[in-house]
Amino acid sequence: MINPISDSADRLWMNRKGLIWTAIIIALLPVIFLEDNLIRTLLKEHRIHVLFKLMHFLTWLGVGWVLAAVAAILLGIGYLRQYSKLIKAAVLSLIALAISGLAVQMIKHLIGRPRPRLVEQGIVSWGPSLQSGHDSLPSGHALSSFAMAAVLSSFYPTGQWVWYSLAVLVAFTRIYIDAHFASDVFVGAVLGVLIGIWASGLKLGFLKS
Repeated sequence: MINPISDSADRLWMNRKGLIWTAIIIALLPVIFLEDNLIRTLLKEHRIHVLFKLMHFLTWLGVGWVLAAVAAILLGIGYLRQYSKLIKAAVLSLIALAISGLAVQMIKHLIGRPRPRLVEQGIVSWGPSLQSGHDSLPSGHALSSFAMAAVLSSFYPTGQWVWYSLAVLVAFTRIYIDAHFASDVFVGAVLGVLIGIWASGLKLGFLKS
């Protein structure tokens, strides 16, 4: 039997914690932007071949359709087991992922930041663009992963270290395989947490217990 008061209090507490962490990350963003090249250089100089291959595999955990498939599986389990809390978490995760996907595509192409591989070729100008490679900021993998982590954490706070650890892992893979700058990942994480917090607070009639 779920105590709605306790459940709401847990989610409110998680939302506050999420906002606090978001504020901290935003405060760090200027520093991270300044150190983008340093972080990239250090990782490239100390790259381990086996780890690089592993990161290429693990980065798939942050692909939108993969996360959506995980949410769909959770939704199925929720219906089979009649876990209303899991059903809510899964549905709101899917909503968060959908919003994340739309938001990241619009922002990416409006900003038009060149990916690391293009910067190496001397392409450094930013601006609205639909060209391939001009979509570095923010990281979609990080955004989606943190959005789902925030939703799951709001419903299952005791497992927050698992959800956010997986999101951090996905985010790190994007930097390690040189698909994004560190700042791309941090911006994606911030936006993801905000979207996840927003989605977890949605009150949908068909999700009433």
